[in-house]
Amino acid sequence: MNYRFYLVFTLVFFLSGKTFIGFAFQDSPLFSSEKPLELELVTSLEELKLSKSDTVFFSTLLRYLTEEGEWDSLEVSLRARGNSRREKCQFPPIRMKIKKKDSNHTIFREDKALKLVIPCQYSFAFNDLIMKEYVCYKFYESVTPYHFKTRLVNLTLTDNKNRKSKTYNLKAFIIEDDDNLAKRFDAKISKAKLTLPNAINDTLSLQQDFFAFMIGNTDWSNTSQHNVKIMDIKGGKKVPVPYDFDLSGFVNAPYALPYDYLPIKSVTERLYRGICRESDLIQYVKNQFLMNEQIFTETLNSFQKEISSNDFKIAKNYLNSFFDILKNDREFNNQIIAKCTPYNIQ
Repeated sequence: MNYRFYLVFTLVFFLSGKTFIGFAFQDSPLFSSEKPLELELVTSLEELKLSKSDTVFFSTLLRYLTEEGEWDSLEVSLRARGNSRREKCQFPPIRMKIKKKDSNHTIFREDKALKLVIPCQYSFAFNDLIMKEYVCYKFYESVTPYHFKTRLVNLTLTDNKNRKSKTYNLKAFIIEDDDNLAKRFDAKISKAKLTLPNAINDTLSLQQDFFAFMIGNTDWSNTSQHNVKIMDIKGGKKVPVPYDFDLSGFVNAPYALPYDYLPIKSVTERLYRGICRESDLIQYVKNQFLMNEQIFTETLNSFQKEISSNDFKIAKNYLNSFFDILKNDREFNNQIIAKCTPYNIQ
C-alpha cells in the first residue's frame, strides 16, 4: 500500500495553490496563460475527414494573436483524429504537428504536436459542449498533478471546399502532446497493449475512478489504454492520465451513447467502473473529493458566462448530485462500493 506518500504529495499540491512543475523540463509558454488563445486556421475539412491514414498530414498556415496583441503565423500540419466523429460530425478533432524550425521564438516553441478539440457541429449548443468538456479537464487538475495541460481557444476556422470557402467562429481548446506530458514527469508513455490493475498506482487509479464517476464517464479503460495514457514513472508504479470526455454524462453530447454491454441506457446515468479497493484507501480518496467540493464548484462557476444558462444549471446539478452520493452512506455503498469490480491485487 503506497497511498500515504500520495496523501502528503496531494496535500502539498492543493495547499500550495501552485501548478505542479515536472522534472528538468522546459515548461511550455503556450500553456502558461489561462487567457483564451486567438487562432485562425484555413483547411479543407473534407480532405481531413476522408484521409484515414495516421501518417498523412495536410500543411497550412496557423495565425495567432501574440501576448503583445499582434498577429503572427507559422506553418503547421494537420490530420483528423477520432474515427466516430469523422463520420458523425461537421468538424473532426484535429491533431497538429509543428516543426521546430518553424516554432522557434514563438509560444509554440516547446510544442511539436498538439490536439485541437473543436465542436462537432456549428451551433451555440455545441460550443457549450466544448466548454463543458474543457471544464472536465480543469476538474481533473484539482484531482492530481498528473493531468494533460489545456488552453481555451477562440478559433476562426475557414473551410476551403471546391474553390469556395466558409468561415466559422468556434469555441475550442488545445491539449498538450503525450510526449510533453511524460517529459514533465521524467516518464515515458507506455506502449504496452495490456496493463493489469496491479501495475498501476492504487491511489491514482482510485482517484481516476472517482473522477470518472463524478463526470459520468464510462468511455475509458486503463487496461487497454482507451482514452487513457499510461505513464511509466521511474522507480514507481504506472500512472493513468485520462482524456476525451465528450461522451461523459456531464457533457451530455447528443451523439453520446453508452456501450450496449453496460447496464445503463443513457450517459447521464452514473456507473462506477473501478476495481474494488481497501476500505481505508477508499475513505481517503472519498475525503479528498469532499474536501475539494468547493474547488470543483468554483471551477465550474468560473465558466458560467461561457455556457448557456440552462446548460450551466444542468451541469451544476449533475456535479452536485455526485457530492450528494458521497455524503449519503447508503447511496455511496449502493453506487460505488457495491458496483466495484473484484480483482485480486497482489
